[in-house]
Amino acid sequence: MLPWRSGLNEDEIVRVKELEKNLKDKYQLRLAVLDQEQLVGWTFGWQDSGTTFFMGASIILPEYRRKGLYSKLIEKVLEITNLKGFQTVTSCHIVTNNPVIIAKLKHGFSISSLEMDAVHGALVRLSYHHNALLKAAAKFRAGAVGEAKIKQLLDRSLEQ
Repeated sequence: MLPWRSGLNEDEIVRVKELEKNLKDKYQLRLAVLDQEQLVGWTFGWQDSGTTFFMGASIILPEYRRKGLYSKLIEKVLEITNLKGFQTVTSCHIVTNNPVIIAKLKHGFSISSLEMDAVHGALVRLSYHHNALLKAAAKFRAGAVGEAKIKQLLDRSLEQ
């Protein structure tokens, strides 16, 4: 990880801390995976906007991988964020982190962008939409569904 904060002067440090205070009341979620009482994995994330939750980081200890624990974390995050009312869940991953990207794709996430980050390098952003209209709109924008599908969902939502 690029230690970009180490290059800040005192005034910049103060300003960054002030900005970070603005985020103090946003929703945060932390989940742990335990084997008996031993911590073997975790995830945490936060409210990125009024309707978007960002899955910031997750880990499963190497000896506990490939046992479905990460999938269970994804499922729990999606369950909780849906109950809280978030419309979209996003995450960013190093583009070569295939196990995590594949796991998220299997759970209904879609690739929504590629990004270049000064700290982390090349990243893929994944998005999951709880909202069916947003999900269909994302597919429409990518050319995966036609306009008729969007109209059908709009008509259905207007009827309710």
